[in-house]
Amino acid sequence: MSLPDLRTRLKCHLSSRYAVLRWRLERVVGCKHHAADALQETWLRLEAMVAPGPAAAPVHNPDAYLLRMAANIATDAYRRDRIIVTEREREELMHMADETGDDISDPARIVSARLDVQALDAALAGLSPRRRAILTAARIDGMLNADIAERFGISVAMVKKELQAAMQHCKTCMADADAAQRSDVSGRRKY
Repeated sequence: MSLPDLRTRLKCHLSSRYAVLRWRLERVVGCKHHAADALQETWLRLEAMVAPGPAAAPVHNPDAYLLRMAANIATDAYRRDRIIVTEREREELMHMADETGDDISDPARIVSARLDVQALDAALAGLSPRRRAILTAARIDGMLNADIAERFGISVAMVKKELQAAMQHCKTCMADADAAQRSDVSGRRKY
């Protein structure tokens, strides 16, 4: 099969099966918009496809081929767009905070920040080891849900459920700690 025929066939397949492909890709990348972006980029790459040699290899499963192509594009986009703060940028942020006039060494802010960290530690300690590991992998390590599912041997849907439950637990614990902190410092003076 010649490259123009292959390219035309894949583009037609992508057009006719777009909704199904987007739905399946959404399960992999975890977001409808990222899935749509990846499929659009897939279309553009198909359009720009150049013949690798005398004849292109046949594609036996167009769905799998297009999904793999789109998943690779989504992974590349995730890696490209991930925000990483360098040590130099961290130093610049600290200097900017000093220059704004905010007194970072304000004792009330220090105590409040320490209480927040303690509340978060307590919330994380209240999670099951697996749920804590999944939350850490997603929120700190920046892993994709599909990679987490593979690591723990569970489905992507289960990863989403575990993340949702972990986030809800942490949110509740942090709100409770915040309410307790406010009740300790508000109200009429007793002396």
